[in-house]
Amino acid sequence: MVQGAWASGEEHQTRQFSYSIYLDETRKMDIESVQNASFQPIDYVNKLSFSSHVVWLKIEAMGSETAPKNWSVKFLPAFLLQAIVYKPNAVSSSLWDSHDHGANALASPIVLGAMLPNTPIYMRLHSQLDFRLNLIVDESEKIDLIQRRIDMFVIMISSISMLTAIFAVIRLFYSFNWLSVGLLLISVSIGTSWINNLGLLQFMTGIDQAQANQIFPVSMIGGMFSFMLVWMCLASQLFKEGRWIKYVWILVVLAAAVFLLAFVEPLLALELMEVIHTYGQWICFCTLIAQAWVAKDQLRLRSEKVIFAALLLFVLMPFPRASNLFKPFVSTLALEDIPFFVGIIFIRTMLPLAVLFLTAWTYDLLVSQRVKSIQTKLESAKDALEKESARLKQQKQFIAMLTHELKNPLMASAMALSSIRHRLLGDEPALQRINAISDSLDEIDGIIERCSEIDKYEQGYIPINMEKIPLGVVLTLIKSSHASERIYSIVRGCDENQLINTDVYYVKSILNNLLTNAIKYAVPESLIEFKVEALRLGDQSNIVFAVSNEVVSESAPNPDLVFQRYYRSEMAKQQSGAGLGLWLAQSMAHALGTEIHYVNPANTVTFHFAIRV
Repeated sequence: MVQGAWASGEEHQTRQFSYSIYLDETRKMDIESVQNASFQPIDYVNKLSFSSHVVWLKIEAMGSETAPKNWSVKFLPAFLLQAIVYKPNAVSSSLWDSHDHGANALASPIVLGAMLPNTPIYMRLHSQLDFRLNLIVDESEKIDLIQRRIDMFVIMISSISMLTAIFAVIRLFYSFNWLSVGLLLISVSIGTSWINNLGLLQFMTGIDQAQANQIFPVSMIGGMFSFMLVWMCLASQLFKEGRWIKYVWILVVLAAAVFLLAFVEPLLALELMEVIHTYGQWICFCTLIAQAWVAKDQLRLRSEKVIFAALLLFVLMPFPRASNLFKPFVSTLALEDIPFFVGIIFIRTMLPLAVLFLTAWTYDLLVSQRVKSIQTKLESAKDALEKESARLKQQKQFIAMLTHELKNPLMASAMALSSIRHRLLGDEPALQRINAISDSLDEIDGIIERCSEIDKYEQGYIPINMEKIPLGVVLTLIKSSHASERIYSIVRGCDENQLINTDVYYVKSILNNLLTNAIKYAVPESLIEFKVEALRLGDQSNIVFAVSNEVVSESAPNPDLVFQRYYRSEMAKQQSGAGLGLWLAQSMAHALGTEIHYVNPANTVTFHFAIRV
């Protein structure tokens, strides 16, 4: 029950009114039949089914006073389209006087006139929306005061909405982001909802109140959708690339769909939005906690902790119902203490604005700190890159120096061995030892050359130069590099004038490594097959190069490791080498856009790759 005051002379007494509701499912009951209906106390928690019933309201003054005053009633929210007031006739108690009030009139207080004690007044209420009805009954002067308070509150809400909209537009002008879009939508939708709830949208815009009531579902759902958009913007910024938090965008998409539905089916849209909020807030809460547990390192900055706390607070906020929003607001409007009332209204209006500005400032602070963190990491990476570049330069100089210093003694040793070989023409055992030493020097020279080539390749000193060259050029280079009688060549389906698109240095290096590897690890005195064959795959013609050699079955390399750096099979470790030849060949093949394949049928090892014609 809500209290209203009346006075007898200068003595003020307290007077109470009882409010009760009856839902007429038939929509056909009149004032005579409804008096015998079973009225129930008004429910501030559950919505009244205005859309499917006719709602009868009974107001009864309790007490025994005999000096009635002029009473008025104010309905909140202002969604009623029609209210027919039935009062007992002053001449005959069996007759009823009725007055029909339309939507525009119901947006303002309605004068009830004198009310006798224990004599009820009935109202037949109609609306297209289901909502929780709040009302204030008091003397007309006090109801007018309450209306002025509502007007003041609307002015404050309008000012806050305008300031927030201007703030969002300024942010969008400097830098577009979805947070500013969300703030702009919130300022428009929430401001419109409040003004509409309080019945002043018709006064401020000139539209009919019935049309204003149709705007409410759209504005309210738009506000909740905007709120979810802002929440997701903050959560996405807080947890960059968060795996869990991305799934919450599904709720935002659903809210957007419900927002569009509100233009067509407002009642259904409101029900769906309540369902989305009821389940969505726990989904958001659990997802936020799970994401925070997974990404603890993203909650180190103070701004990150503030945003995380704000996200938790926002997601646990209750759905705006009459029981937690309008009922306290209506109670505040009826306060006698004017300064206290002004303070409460000021806090209720300024606090959301302060929260929005604080949220936006924290968001900008987080973005700024993240940018500074990235800049710091980039500077550190730049310093590390410069140090690594200097190290590689020193390494290159060292390898060049080492290669030069090793080449000179190797060359001198080779010349000395050649001179000794000429002097020992008749000493067969000595010649065999000299030849073995010469072969070892050649192997050392080959390892040095390969290491030097790998160093140049990795540092980018061997750029790719793709050009069309005759196949014969490649074959000539390979034959001149490998004149061993153990190598026999097979050319099928192509001639030496066939043009291939490749880098001649890369192809030569790949084939040299494959042939050197085959000669080194093949069965002694066995032949090495070098095959060049034209092969057509679909519309594309290719030249396939293949190198095959015979090996002992247990000495075949592991197909999963054969192209790894430094890999050498157990049998291969008996030979000198660094395990870099096949790795370098495969790396160069990948640079050319092809790949070397390894097959091991029976006791044969074959490496082959293709180059497009």
